[in-house]
Amino acid sequence: MMDARIGIPLVSVMIVSYNQEGFVREALVSALEQDYENLQVVISDDASKDATQHIILEVAKSYSADRLKVVLNPQNLGITGNCNEALSHCKGELIAFMGGDDVLMPGKIARQVAWFNENPDMVLCGHAVELIDEKGEQISSKYGKLGEFRTGCGAGGIIRAGTPFSAVSVMVKHSRIPSYGFHPAIPMVSDWKLWIDVVGRDGAYGFIDGKWAKYRRHTGNVTVRMNWKIVRDVLLTATLSLLHFNGKFLFDWLLYFSRMLRVKK
Repeated sequence: MMDARIGIPLVSVMIVSYNQEGFVREALVSALEQDYENLQVVISDDASKDATQHIILEVAKSYSADRLKVVLNPQNLGITGNCNEALSHCKGELIAFMGGDDVLMPGKIARQVAWFNENPDMVLCGHAVELIDEKGEQISSKYGKLGEFRTGCGAGGIIRAGTPFSAVSVMVKHSRIPSYGFHPAIPMVSDWKLWIDVVGRDGAYGFIDGKWAKYRRHTGNVTVRMNWKIVRDVLLTATLSLLHFNGKFLFDWLLYFSRMLRVKK
C-alpha cells in the first residue's frame, strides 16, 4: 500500500511479545512514536501470563486503530506461530520486525524508508544495533562491522554469515515474503529462514550506517545460550533452504558449518 504522496509507503512494524511486562511499554512506544506518518504497528501477544496484555491495552488507548493493531492470542501459538499471526495483520509495503523487549531509535523507520527509496531494487535492509541488558544499559554494539556481508545479492552471503542482521534491524519488502511467512516447520528461530527466503536467488540487500535499534539481552531470551532447540532449528533452516532452492546454496552452507566447527574447537 502506497500513500498518495510519492515515496511514502505504508510501513508495518511487527512486534511479538510474551511475558515481557517489564519491557513491552518501552518497545511499543518506541515504535509508535517514530517520526514517520504512514505507519502501522502490529503487536501480537502470545497469551502472556503476566501483565503484558494489560500494558498493551493501556498503551493502545492513546493511539488510533490505524496506528496500532493489537492481537491477543487466546492460547499460546509458540514463537513461529505468533510471528505468523502478527505478520498476517501487516498491511505495509515494507515490514520491520522487533520483539516486545527491543527498542527502536528515533528516526529508524524514516531512515530505512529513505534507503529503499534510494535503492528501489533492494529487498532487505539491516543496520547495527546496540546490545542492552535488562536495565537498558549498553553491553556492546552488535553487527556494526559486517565486512563483505554489508551488501550482496542472493542468499549465499546471509547463509555464510549465519544471519548477519539482528532481527530488530531488518526491514524487508512485503512482496518478497513467501506465502507461508515464517516457515511453520521451524518452531523457534525461524527469522533466518525468512531472510533467506526474502533475498532468495536474486534479491539484493544492504546496510545503513548507524545504530538504529536496541536489542535487549536478558535471561528471558530464547537464544541467550546455545541449546539443542537452536541447533535443531539451524539444521532445519539448512535442510529446508536446500530443498527450497534445489541445492543452490550447498557450498555456502558447507562454509557456514565448517566455520561453526572451527569456532567450537
